[in-house]
Amino acid sequence: MSDKNESVLWFSVGDRVFLGVVAPVVGGLLGFFLPRVAGWATTLAWVPFQGPLELVSSWSDWWVRYVFTVGGVMLGAAFVAFVLYNSVKIVVAEVGIRLTENGETREISRSAAATVFLDGKELVVLDGSSRQIVRTPVEERSAAVQQAFVSHGYSFVKEDPYSELYRRWVPDTPSLPDEINAVMRARAKFLEKKATADARELRRELDRNGIVVRDSKSRQYWRPLVRR
Repeated sequence: MSDKNESVLWFSVGDRVFLGVVAPVVGGLLGFFLPRVAGWATTLAWVPFQGPLELVSSWSDWWVRYVFTVGGVMLGAAFVAFVLYNSVKIVVAEVGIRLTENGETREISRSAAATVFLDGKELVVLDGSSRQIVRTPVEERSAAVQQAFVSHGYSFVKEDPYSELYRRWVPDTPSLPDEINAVMRARAKFLEKKATADARELRRELDRNGIVVRDSKSRQYWRPLVRR
């Protein structure tokens, strides 16, 4: 998918420059002052790890500070790389939507994206059967997200058109098949453990079985598919 007029929903250039400069600088400063801070912390009896702190504070050679400084800069740069790599980059074009996360890219054709809206900080794209083909965090402001989709002719609505159909899931919900309840139980455990990737995979499995799920903290709400 390629379109010279595509819109990108991700960290702005300014945000990336800010992250790329500030995080390494902060890391370097923390590294430079680490022996001094460790020495101060050893005077506070309530601070844990007194042994390691005393060891760090005893490293008074001039080169130690520069080693810690370089290490702090590298850790700051690694943090920036981690944040950018794990954030979702969304490209909106007239021919479709492209999402890149964790080094993996997937594409949604324009014809498959029937409805688009924001659910809090998450971008949701529904197909013609009201199935969630995209539910992912988005970094941009809501106005920028709306503008990106509207400018390319997508049907962007201000709220979930099926919000009134959701019901809170409780174990062994009578109106759901046993196999669906089993998946919901497993997913509830992943949500409690904050195992996001596993919970997301089970959400896709529920979608394939005609059940749409959205979360509020560790609570799950579900609805059936609605065909137009």
